[in-house]
Order: sequence, then C-alpha cells, then structure tokens
Amino acid sequence: MRIRLHHIVLGLLVAGAAALSAKAAGDWDEDARSRKAAYIFLDAMNDLSSEAYTDYTNKLRRATALDPADPDIAAEYADLLLQTTQLDSAETEAAYRAMWRRFAANPADYANATAVAEVATHLQKYADVAAVWKALRDALPGRNDPAMSLADTYVVMYMKGDSAAYDSAMTIYSALEKGLGFDIGLSSHKIRALALRNDTAAVLGELSRISAAAPADPDVALYTGQMFESYNRPDSALARYNAVCGMDSTDGRALMLRANLHLRQGDSTAFDDEVFRALESPNLDFPNKMRMLSSYIRALFDDSTQHARIDRLFDVMRQVNPGEPELHTLNAIYLAQTGRADAAAEQAGYAVDLDPENPELWTMLVQMQARRNDDSAMIDAARRGAERFPEALYFPIVGAARLNYLKRYDEAAAMLDSFDIAGVDNPEAASEYWAMRGDVAYGMGLRDSSAVLYERAITVNPRNFMAMNNYAYHLAVNDTLLDKAEHYSALAVKSEPENPTYLDTYAWVFFRKKDYTLARRYIDAVLRIMTDESDEGNDYEPSVEVYDHAGDIYFMTGDRDEALAYWRKALALDPDNRLIAKKVQHKTIFFE
Repeated sequence: MRIRLHHIVLGLLVAGAAALSAKAAGDWDEDARSRKAAYIFLDAMNDLSSEAYTDYTNKLRRATALDPADPDIAAEYADLLLQTTQLDSAETEAAYRAMWRRFAANPADYANATAVAEVATHLQKYADVAAVWKALRDALPGRNDPAMSLADTYVVMYMKGDSAAYDSAMTIYSALEKGLGFDIGLSSHKIRALALRNDTAAVLGELSRISAAAPADPDVALYTGQMFESYNRPDSALARYNAVCGMDSTDGRALMLRANLHLRQGDSTAFDDEVFRALESPNLDFPNKMRMLSSYIRALFDDSTQHARIDRLFDVMRQVNPGEPELHTLNAIYLAQTGRADAAAEQAGYAVDLDPENPELWTMLVQMQARRNDDSAMIDAARRGAERFPEALYFPIVGAARLNYLKRYDEAAAMLDSFDIAGVDNPEAASEYWAMRGDVAYGMGLRDSSAVLYERAITVNPRNFMAMNNYAYHLAVNDTLLDKAEHYSALAVKSEPENPTYLDTYAWVFFRKKDYTLARRYIDAVLRIMTDESDEGNDYEPSVEVYDHAGDIYFMTGDRDEALAYWRKALALDPDNRLIAKKVQHKTIFFE
C-alpha cells in the first residue's frame, strides 16, 4: 500500500483550524464529527505506515462514515477500495473521481498525483494520465521524471490512435536531451518511440549517434549491439560486442552475447570458443553461465563426439564457480543421460553435500543410485532422506519398494513404520503408502493382512491402478476370489491399455480362470509391446515372469513347441529357477 503521511497531516491541521474558526455555535455536532474523523484518519495513516493493515482498514472506514465529504479521507478510502475490492464500473468511476478531486485540489502533491496516475492508467484514461504528469512537470521543474513519464504517456496515446501525441512525445524527448545531455535511458525511450513508426532508418541513425556519443561506455555498446541484432545488422552488433571485449576481454556479458550471435549465424567454431571464454570469465554471473552451459549442452548433446568438450566445460565451471549445487545437479543429469551412472551418482552426492536441506537433491541422489543398480547405496540414500525429511513420503516408499524387491521384508516394513501416515492429507500419497504396505505384507506371507491393506489403498484413492493390479495378481497366484481379481485387473488395463505389467496380470487372471483363449490374447499383447523396437519410448524389458506365463498359456492352448521356447527364455534369465528348469527338462507344465 502507498504511504502518504506528511502532506496529509499538514492538510488536516490547516483544515481543522479553518473549520473551527468558521463554525457557528449550532454546528458543533458536525464539527465534532469532522474533528473525530480527522483524528481517526490520522491514526489510520499511522497504522498504514506501521503495516498494521487491518487496523488501517477498519479506522479508515470509521473516518469515512463520520465525514464522507472530507476529500483526503474520501480519496484514501477510494484508493483502498480500488486496490482491495471488486467494484462495478459505476463504483470504480466514483472511486476514481474521489481520487481525482484530491489531486485537483493540490496538483503539486507528488504522492497523490502518482497514485491517481496509476489508477487512470489502469482504467486506460490516458488523457487524464497526461494531465497528471503535465501538472507535475509544471509544478516541479527541478525533476525530470514527470516530463519523461508525460512523453511515455504520449507514446501510449499514439499507440492507441492519437497521431498528434507522437510529435508531443518527441518534442519532450528532445527537450530533455538538451537539458540532460547524453543519457542511455532517455535514448532507449526515444528509440522505442521511433520503432513504433517502423522508421528503421531513424532507429539505426539514433543507435549510431549514441554509439558515437559514448564510445567507451560498455553498457551503451551492449545495448546498441543488441538493438542492431534485432534489426538484422549482425556486423554492427558484432562490432559493438568486440568493442566491449576490447575494453575488457573478460566481460562475460559481451562474451555471452557474442557467442549467441555466432550460434545464430551458424558459426559453431566461434560459438564454441566464445562459450569457453564466457564460462571462464569471473565477470559473468553464475545464473547466466548456467543458462549458457545449458544451451551449449542442448546444442551438442546429440553428437556423441562432442561429449568430451561438454565434460571439459563442466571441469572449467567447477574450477571457476566451486561449491554450486546447481552445477553438480546439471552435471549429474547430463552424465545420467549419457549412460555414465556411476559418475552421475557421484555428482548428485556432491550436490546433496552442498545443499543438504534440499529434498529435490536427495530425490535425485536416490534416483541416480537406482540407475547404477547399487541397491545398498540407493536404500541408504532413501533412509537418510527419510530421516532428514520425516514429512516426505517419497523416501520411505521408494526405500521400502527396493527392500521389498530384495525380499528384505522386515526392513521394508520397518522403513514404512517409521513414517507417520496420520499426518498425510493427500489421498494419492496415502494410497501409495497403504499399497506398499500391502506388497510388503504379501511378501511376508500375511495374505489376509495384505488384502485389507490393498482394499484400504483402493478406498483412499479409487484410481490407484497399480494397487489394483498387484492385488489382482496376488489373488490370481493364490487362485482365490478370481472374479474380484478380474474386476480390479480390468480397471487397471482400462486405465493404461498398453501397460505390459497390467496386461500380464490380466492374462494370468484369465489363465487361472481357465479361459486360455483370452489369456493368450493378452499375453501376446504383452510380448508385442515388450519386443516392439519401433517404439523409441519403449523401456519395458522381457521378464522371467512374462516368459514363464507365456509358456504356461501357450502350453494350455496346445502350442507346446512355442511354450517350450518361452520357458527356455525364462530359464535363461533365471537359471536357478527350479520350477522353470523342470518345465524345460520334461517339456510339460508343472504348478507349485
């Protein structure tokens, strides 16, 4: 909110004295209300300066009720309403007029004038905006900003269709130039106005003029260089960037702009050289370096022969900007995408060490350890993340999932027990927790408990299709409640018709129901998806379970040679599986 105190206090004192001298004896009640309103208003403005906004609002309302005719009180209340209340058009206009009356009473009051100009701009009353700045310019000849704002307002009026306003703006800009001399801010305003007329020659002439006026000013050179680029004058732009580099060969801003210019012109060698210079520059701030590094990686990523150059860039950046977790994070992501999982995990670890209170970095560390298939490191990162961020469900969930996969069920249950699920009000997250508990309970042989947990997960989130899939699969494996298993499995498949995990479960449910035709239809869909090399996004790998299921299903549909072929594929993936080995040896199906 705006703070305008001194002039208001003075105005209240003067107005109060005048009111007292003018009042007749019979007007004391009205006078008392006016004086009381003035005191409450003054108190409200003190609250505003102290940022006690509720008290300010309440007292301002009381003052307005006591003396709605007071122009200062009415204008202040109008300003408050415009900022905080949804008004209709008539109410908005009335509030604006109240503010305008206060301005008209004292047009030299800068705070009131700028407040009404802001509202007038919002209401697109540009003639009023111009009147405000004109009044301030005339009242405060020692200030240049009212004149600049008036010229800028004329430019807006020109954009809105007032053709005469353009000449008015240019006249003011020229007058300011005579008084101020060269000023890059003023010149940039003038150039924007020239650009609106599509007067390219005038713009380029102005750029050349200000370049000549300040040949040793790097800020001017960089501004004019970028403007020359926008007008497709790359040679002129490059000359300005070169001039800055001539003043300071380590100016990172110029190096970055020059590098991007080379990239747009297709000069990859020059671009490459400039990037290294810019990233080594101590004068280019770190965020800009990161943007440049990211652009460089994107430009060269698809060319594996360039990865060594990218690696060298990261080395340079770490030397020039040590201790930046964002740099190690980007490096970790890049290394993971180029298949260097161990190095990626190392960089993720550095990022966590530098910013240990950032849960996103811990999440990345867990994922990077999982990428390198280091179960111990991944579980350890999940445990430490769970300890540091006890409110984050991600860490116990992923840690328990890995422990469950390793059949370390007691540890998985303990990790889940360490989390207080009662504090979670997110149904999706809570459902994941209960589903994971169901998986762990099933692994521990607690089938009844797992069923209760799966049902709870599905009740909490009726769209937890993975919970439905796992529950259905376990029911099918145990040959129980097959109709329920089919129901949940069907819902999962309907949610993702191309999900091979869901389709495999559906096939196995039909197998257990002895509907071998449907079982084969869905296992064939799984095999098709898993072996579809044309699908670049296909990251599903054939598994022991899928090949084993395919063998059993094909055997029961009479295709025994294909069944044996699938059992052999399953055994190749899990040579120690006695049941599958028995099927291969005897060329027939066996059940546990």
